[in-house]
Amino acid sequence: MRIGRFWEEIFKKAKNIFIVSNRKRENIRRIDSLQLLSTVIGINERLGYPPFSNDGQYLDVYSFYDMLEVLGSPRDDAQNLFTVRMLLLLESRPIFNEKLYISKIKEILEHKYFRDSSGKDSFRPLFLVNDILRYWRTVCLNYELIRNDRDRPWRKKNINLKFSRMLTVFGTILPLIAKPASTQECVEKLIRFTPLERFAAGLDHLDDDSIADKFMDFLGIYEEFLVLKEEMGQKERLSDPFIDKKTRDMAKEFSWFLHECLTHKNINEEYRKYLIL
Repeated sequence: MRIGRFWEEIFKKAKNIFIVSNRKRENIRRIDSLQLLSTVIGINERLGYPPFSNDGQYLDVYSFYDMLEVLGSPRDDAQNLFTVRMLLLLESRPIFNEKLYISKIKEILEHKYFRDSSGKDSFRPLFLVNDILRYWRTVCLNYELIRNDRDRPWRKKNINLKFSRMLTVFGTILPLIAKPASTQECVEKLIRFTPLERFAAGLDHLDDDSIADKFMDFLGIYEEFLVLKEEMGQKERLSDPFIDKKTRDMAKEFSWFLHECLTHKNINEEYRKYLIL
């Protein structure tokens, strides 16, 4: 019973479950993985939570070791390790073994994204920015691929793309370019923030009081999105042309404010150029 309550608390805190191991992939026993994944699926069903996305496509036991070793290689995409790494850095929270979680975040940053920094103030985390942009393009492509799949809730996913996914990606990029993070410690601190907190930190770096009112409007739009997302299960809401137009208008205003911030005059021109070229 104690184990059951422990897992129930984990599932209450999590939206998606990613299981990672400190071992090499070849040293993770298949039977152990199957038993663990079966337990996870059973608990998810018992708690009455929705099935894991994409028919459990990402439900696996991933190797931290492989995540580092295959970075940039074809296996990075083929084994979903790129997606897992980006979710780890951009959206994750530890629900078990926080010590391992923190140490591996540090290891990924140190050995892959800050390996050439040597503590130099002039260091620019462009490798990290590039991977975040690459993740955004991957997410956009994935949404487009399921656009005409009637078995997929495309409308809901599309709305997520225009709001929460966009904020997660570009709300993280803004502080990275508004005040270039020259140290690993700066990025470690940033990762602990929520996407909205990261975006707010980036706005602080812009040091422009003239965008304060627009930011309040931006927050209001995001709040409306969250309310709408809660109502997405109501089919009549999905087919309401007024709601559809309102959502599109909100998304346009939402993205334009992000664009205004990312191209702000107080950001070094070289960084602004990097987002495009």
